[in-house]
Amino acid sequence: MQNLEDEIALRNLMARYVDAVNRYDADAWIATWAEDGVWNLMGNPVQGRDNILALWQQMMASFEYALLLPSSCLFEFQGDSATGHWYLHEYSRDLDGNKGTLISRYNDTYVKVKGQWLFQSREYCFIYNGPPDFSGDFTRPA
Repeated sequence: MQNLEDEIALRNLMARYVDAVNRYDADAWIATWAEDGVWNLMGNPVQGRDNILALWQQMMASFEYALLLPSSCLFEFQGDSATGHWYLHEYSRDLDGNKGTLISRYNDTYVKVKGQWLFQSREYCFIYNGPPDFSGDFTRPA
């Protein structure tokens, strides 16, 4: 029963993360991260909530909108830590009007702090990054 409760909590963690991105809510977004978390965005790891938030704000400033839609996920639990991954569809338009479609995978580690699950690390991997008609190249996830 405990793993079921923990899985629901991790799904809710991702729901809060995605909702914050979709609403451009920096405070809600960074609240999903552990203090010493690591965000590896396209091979450039950043550690600590302040640094992670600064990178997120820099990235989000370039978009008119960004919409994340999570899909499948899997988790493995070990006490107050866990590993897992999420697949996402992402739709965006930058400030120049360029539209993009992404399919991505987050490889995650999670930690439970004071009874609350948080992201300890997230590694962002592209599967597809290209035109909305999916005419671009795909990369098979590892």
